[in-house]
Amino acid sequence: MVLVERERQLAELAGLLEECLHGTGSVVVLRGPVAVGKTELLHTLAEQVAGDRVRVLAAAASPVERHLSFGLLSQLMHGADPAYARRAEAVMRGGVREEGEVGPQVLEEMSRVFLDMSAGEPLLIEVDDVCHADMDSLQCLLFLARRLRRSRIMLLLSDQDRSGIRHPDFRTELSRHPYCTQIRLAPLTHDGVAALLAHDLDAHVAHSLAPAAFALSGGNPLLVRALAEDWEASTRSAGKEPPTGPVVGDRFAERVVSCLHRLEPDALDVARAVAVVGEATRPELVARLSGVGAIETRALVDLLDESGLLHQGRYRHHAAQDAVLRDFGAPARIAWHRRAAALLHAEGGRSTSIAHQLIAAGEAEQPWAAAVLRESAASATASGQIDFALDCLELAHSLADDEQQRAVSRAVLAETEWRVDPAGAVRHLGALTDASRRGLLTGRQPVAVVEYLLWHGRVDEAAAALDRLAATASGPEAVELDAVRACLELCYPAQRRRTGPGAVPPPRPEPRADGPASLVATALAAVRGDVAVSSDHLGQGLHTDAPLTRIALGLLALARPERLSTVAPWCLPMLADAAGREGPRWGRLFTAARADAALLRGDLAAAGWFASAALDETSRSSWGVLAGAPLACLLITAVETGRYEDAAGYLNMPTPGALLETPFGLRYLRARGQYHLAVGRPYAALSDFRTCGRLVTEWWDDGPRQLPWRVDAAQALVRLERRDEARVLLEEQLDGLPVDDERTLGRALRQLAATLEPHERPSLLNDSVDALQAAGDRLELAHALADLGGAFAANGDSRRARPALRRAWRAAQECHAERLARSLQPGLAGTSSSRAASGGPHLRGDLAAELSAAERRVGGLAAQGHSNRQIAQRLCITVSTVEQHLTQVYRKLRVKNRTDLPVLLDAGENESEVAEPLLTEALFNSSPYSP
Repeated sequence: MVLVERERQLAELAGLLEECLHGTGSVVVLRGPVAVGKTELLHTLAEQVAGDRVRVLAAAASPVERHLSFGLLSQLMHGADPAYARRAEAVMRGGVREEGEVGPQVLEEMSRVFLDMSAGEPLLIEVDDVCHADMDSLQCLLFLARRLRRSRIMLLLSDQDRSGIRHPDFRTELSRHPYCTQIRLAPLTHDGVAALLAHDLDAHVAHSLAPAAFALSGGNPLLVRALAEDWEASTRSAGKEPPTGPVVGDRFAERVVSCLHRLEPDALDVARAVAVVGEATRPELVARLSGVGAIETRALVDLLDESGLLHQGRYRHHAAQDAVLRDFGAPARIAWHRRAAALLHAEGGRSTSIAHQLIAAGEAEQPWAAAVLRESAASATASGQIDFALDCLELAHSLADDEQQRAVSRAVLAETEWRVDPAGAVRHLGALTDASRRGLLTGRQPVAVVEYLLWHGRVDEAAAALDRLAATASGPEAVELDAVRACLELCYPAQRRRTGPGAVPPPRPEPRADGPASLVATALAAVRGDVAVSSDHLGQGLHTDAPLTRIALGLLALARPERLSTVAPWCLPMLADAAGREGPRWGRLFTAARADAALLRGDLAAAGWFASAALDETSRSSWGVLAGAPLACLLITAVETGRYEDAAGYLNMPTPGALLETPFGLRYLRARGQYHLAVGRPYAALSDFRTCGRLVTEWWDDGPRQLPWRVDAAQALVRLERRDEARVLLEEQLDGLPVDDERTLGRALRQLAATLEPHERPSLLNDSVDALQAAGDRLELAHALADLGGAFAANGDSRRARPALRRAWRAAQECHAERLARSLQPGLAGTSSSRAASGGPHLRGDLAAELSAAERRVGGLAAQGHSNRQIAQRLCITVSTVEQHLTQVYRKLRVKNRTDLPVLLDAGENESEVAEPLLTEALFNSSPYSP
């Protein structure tokens, strides 16, 4: 037995028992809320204080036995001497009732049995939860109470607060006796909770858990012990760290239900009504739902508060509320929730409160239910409570009683699921497509169905639905359909050639600003190149109501690297806007766009991180055909960092069948071709690159603004020693290439150099380095520098080979291009005549520590191949000072000349080729989605 904060009460009971032993009988009533330790105190008195000095007759009343005549007295007689037990049994069996009550003769004879027993030995009669006793037993105990003052009987009863409604005469009669003592037990204090926890848990753990345990239990000892048991059970789980806070588990829930079933029936009904009503608890509603009077309901709620089950009329933890609801049984729970919904509707309650009750019931027969659910769904969607909105719409859809109503409700449900997760709308596409074809949908719903189909690669169905809608559209509806058609053509370029001979293509939108759909169409046309639109005009279209179009637009724009600086000011904020307003799944699209931009500037670490975050396991099914964008980024980063097993795993990921009908599929094909090249499969790579070229030629008028697939194909042809074919492709790529496409120019020149003799390569590679440095692509720059260093080395020009290889290795390290960096290390080591002294490409930390900051700057620039005069001009110092610093650097690093300087010597400055594009970086740093 564990008693905490009950020492005073136990001492008082012990004193009364001593008086009983000396012939002064008494009646003691222990009062308090349910489960505050009254039973523990009764047992402790009987076992530790009474001992063998008295005979203990104990019984526990129960609500299920309250209609059993003399049930409580029968329990008490189990501890009596057999002779007295037989005598009492005979009295109870032959009892005569008078007008529904036990006759006086029976009461007198039963009292005489107890008094006669006390003459032989003192009696301690303990009755737990006397409020649940049967009426016949209560009358006998009350008759005895009037006659035990001069006896050796102590009658000890435990009773709950406010439990006198069933037997008001009994409580009143007891309280008027001068030898009746009332002892009240209150819930434990904060310190008491800590002390009780310390009986089961480590003292330090008990102290740390006490505040939260007190808040969860209200000081109810039964619930505190349950929390201790749940915490101990959680620590026994294999491989788990001990929890840092209380664990609300099965024991806690069980004890809550146990407390409830020890309550009076009215209190139990009130407790159940509070659980059903939930957060919207109001005494008036609880009273009507439970069927208990308003005044009594308030009193019973206060009682439940005092017991620790409730706090300010609400359950202290959702686990307690859930346990009470489970205790109902499904049929009763459903009935209670339906009755609560009807009461709330009758009194004009909030639609969301009514909807919660209808959803909890899982059914509704009232004619107003569907309207309430739809209203609640709209309100919940506006406030971001999407899961609740979906629950409302699911139930409303099940209540629809005609074909069109079911179609419209399904469309609303699909639209809400689409906002949470695009994959969620797939299950509705078949029914919605049929409903759209039959004209059952309203408003923008048919257009939304087309967008869902586009997203998930069901392009033929989308095109057919779009044609069907366009045949009858006019005004603003036609403008919006034009925007969707533009998106269709961008996502699935082959659809531009879908119309048959003689068909007139749809008109192109003019750059207008009279509606969101028009602005989206204009922006799409601008990216496609059909019209010229200023950035200010495009910026007006950021807040459109067409999320699919907006997001597809941004990613398609980023799919063209050479246009990043043009489209970034408006497409990246557009993606950020979608991510912030449409839910966490949509945020991954913006993350994927950031991965693309990071890859374009050669930041492999950031690109891989963003792409992995965008395409995690929980979101893969949501991407539809757009999965090609982050998947291609993951493939490229895995290849460039030398993680070929990871790349193979990405290739095994399932992709939509329509992926290769989209520009995203082109990017995926190119990335797959790069993987094939890296693992020594040039024929497979060439096949992928040529497939890209075929699709580009089929979809668009082939030109330098489209995907530069020829550069990749030429790289594969060079690996196959088919240099003439590669040269023809590269010359085609360079023919008419715009002057602002520095990235494609640099890549093409680098591959063109590989088709020439070694002595012809440096000039082209120098031009390639300049172009890629201007483009800000550090990864391609590292490859070009590596080729330039190799060309110099092949021509025997080690003086210029070493700085170029050092710069290439340095750029590869900064990009995290481990594959390239590893391939450069042997060449770097071979260029140094004093490798042992300088530590090869790696700077020895003990020697580098001796250099001053000025010496590191001068030495670093010298290691990059700058002359003394160039270093002097850059650092604004004299040539003589440069020479003096270099002399100290050679001495401290134990090298003979600048060609032996370690490649990792830091110049202390950022070279222009590794500077990030300021515009794009500023946009990223201002985003709420920074890692």
